[in-house]
Amino acid sequence: MQYRSVVLSAVLLSATLAGCSSNLFTDDNKIQPMKFFERRDWAATGAPAEADFNSGPVTPEDLVDANGGCAAIAVASAPPPAPPAGAIPASEAGAQGIPAAPPVLGGIALGMTECQVVQRAGQPGNIQISADAGNERATVLTYMSGNWPGIYRFGGGRLREVERVAMPEPPKPVKPVKKKKAAPKTAAR
Repeated sequence: MQYRSVVLSAVLLSATLAGCSSNLFTDDNKIQPMKFFERRDWAATGAPAEADFNSGPVTPEDLVDANGGCAAIAVASAPPPAPPAGAIPASEAGAQGIPAAPPVLGGIALGMTECQVVQRAGQPGNIQISADAGNERATVLTYMSGNWPGIYRFGGGRLREVERVAMPEPPKPVKPVKKKKAAPKTAAR
């Protein structure tokens, strides 16, 4: 009996506190229904805007060309201007322990544009660009190696499907053959 009263008290206390934390009455002094499963502002995720890959239209800069290149990547990878006098060239910086610019990190998600996938997975091994039944751009990028091997299918410039590729099994290590120790030879008497 005591257990039930403790549980009942806890339920009543939580209902009272929930009622205090929201506007309990409407403008005409009627009790407003409580919304227990409504998402509150404080519970919203603080995910960055780039996490929503389906936002905005796909521009020509977001599409790969027949060679698997992107206009945005070509601009980013253009040779930098000559360094000022006394600066360490980039080729020597890595040798001297100075870190180079990191690659784009992160995974690959459905809804990404073609160039976003190429920025993360690298140059594809095979590229097929065509039109589907609705005359919409259909692109297939195939990666047989790298961090994300697979067949990536795009519709309208956005990633729609990822298919696993059969990876060759890594070679098994060769075990050295142990030589049997010969029985010690004894001198014949």
